[in-house]
Amino acid sequence: MHLRDPYPGPDKQGQGLIYGAMMGAGSGAVTGFQTSAGAGPGALAGMGFGAIFGMFSGLGLDINEEGALENNKQLKELRETIWAQEMLAEHYSRRLELHPSRDIFPADWFFAGDGVQLTCRGEILVKEIARLNKSRMPWSRLMIAVYSVASNPQSSYSEHLTRRRGEEIALVMVREGVEPRRIMTKQMTIPNALLIDPYDNANRYKQAIEIVALDY
Repeated sequence: MHLRDPYPGPDKQGQGLIYGAMMGAGSGAVTGFQTSAGAGPGALAGMGFGAIFGMFSGLGLDINEEGALENNKQLKELRETIWAQEMLAEHYSRRLELHPSRDIFPADWFFAGDGVQLTCRGEILVKEIARLNKSRMPWSRLMIAVYSVASNPQSSYSEHLTRRRGEEIALVMVREGVEPRRIMTKQMTIPNALLIDPYDNANRYKQAIEIVALDY
């Protein structure tokens, strides 16, 4: 599954596209509730869909107000939020099939190549993950686990890569309002890809990010 670009440029037609995206994602939210289990990881996925659905509903009311989105900055942020929510809705759907008990992302959602700085799209996604987790189980600590395949478990480069990536994600999540006491990071060098997606490149998860709720 590859990242799509956020919606381009502000115009009246763009507002209609946003509204359509909201409605489509709202339907996906309902499907998420129907297919999720009543407790445990399945319920967490459903709660993720619920948060998406709730935000879409609220933003939809704003769009019906003439001129409410005249400000270009507000419109840009709205488009980025909806794009991130669509990506995460797709992620939760795949998660139920591939790894229902874990929240694992390919690292290229957030970082380019072997980079340690979040890409623009990666930062948008982390901001939305932070917003979803800020109010969902606010008592739980969140561990950001960063994985990288290396032939030598003691590789200093792999340790640097995973540590810096964890710090980058944690910094954005705290900046978005997640309490610092809730955030932990862990870096791990692994011998093989963390996950094999039969519909994707077998090497896709040689570098991966996992968000772990420790207290639920």
